[in-house]
Amino acid sequence: MAEIDDLLRPFARSIRAKASALKKLDLTKSQRSRLLESISDDIKKCTNFIAPRVSRAALKEAARLGVKLQSKSWHDQPQFDRGRKKFHLEHFVPVSTIREACLRATTQLQILNTLKSRLRVVWILKSEDGTLTQLGYRSKRQDPHTAYRNAKIEVIRQNN
Repeated sequence: MAEIDDLLRPFARSIRAKASALKKLDLTKSQRSRLLESISDDIKKCTNFIAPRVSRAALKEAARLGVKLQSKSWHDQPQFDRGRKKFHLEHFVPVSTIREACLRATTQLQILNTLKSRLRVVWILKSEDGTLTQLGYRSKRQDPHTAYRNAKIEVIRQNN
């Protein structure tokens, strides 16, 4: 089975190339936006290679439905959550924060290390996502642990 470094390395390479283009090329506002959007998409796709964590509330609801969330990805969600109405796969560290760290990195290895250290997704309930948003943590979280604590979202440490 492929190791996480082997899976993330092509994304780090792609992000590095796009970050370099952002710094070196004379781009229109639209071109710049598309490159930034593409970096964000790369970061989102990387989360398919990591095991999600689960909030206590989402775990309870999933157990009631007979679903093992710890083994499910965003792509699996329509099979157990029609219309994506109950659950939300949340980036614990917002994609925008990871993207900014990648843009500050000067090497592909630094980007790879950023991806490995900051990529975390958590299955939460839609209501918990709503609370994060209400508290102003939709896409800006200086300290994700504090944001989740303030929203009263308990993330289960072990993938049970």
